[in-house]
Amino acid sequence: MIANGYFWTNIILLTIGTFIIRASFIATSAKVQISERHREIFSFIPAAILPALAVPLVFYHQGQVQALLGKERFFILILATVVAFYSKKMTFTLIFGLSSLYLLIKVFQ
Repeated sequence: MIANGYFWTNIILLTIGTFIIRASFIATSAKVQISERHREIFSFIPAAILPALAVPLVFYHQGQVQALLGKERFFILILATVVAFYSKKMTFTLIFGLSSLYLLIKVFQ
C-alpha cells in the first residue's frame, strides 16, 4: 500500500506537470511552425497522457527482468516510440508494445 503523503505528492506533481505541458502547447502554438508529419504524430498523443500515465507506469514499476535491471517497460517504451515514429499507426504501436513486453518477460523469466 502506498503512503498517503507519497500518493498525494505524486498526484500534485503530476497535476502541475500536466498543466505546464498543456499551457506550453497553448502558449507556443501560434509561434512554432510544426511540419505536417509531426502534426500528425502529435495528434495521436494527448498532452495529458504523457505525464499522467507513462511516467508512473514506466518508472515506478519494479520489473522482473534482471538483465535490464527491472526496467523492461522503459526498454519497450523506447522501442514502441521508434515503431510509432516510423509506422505512424497507433494500433500497430500498441500491439507491438504489449506483445513485446509480454514476450520479453516470458523469455527472461
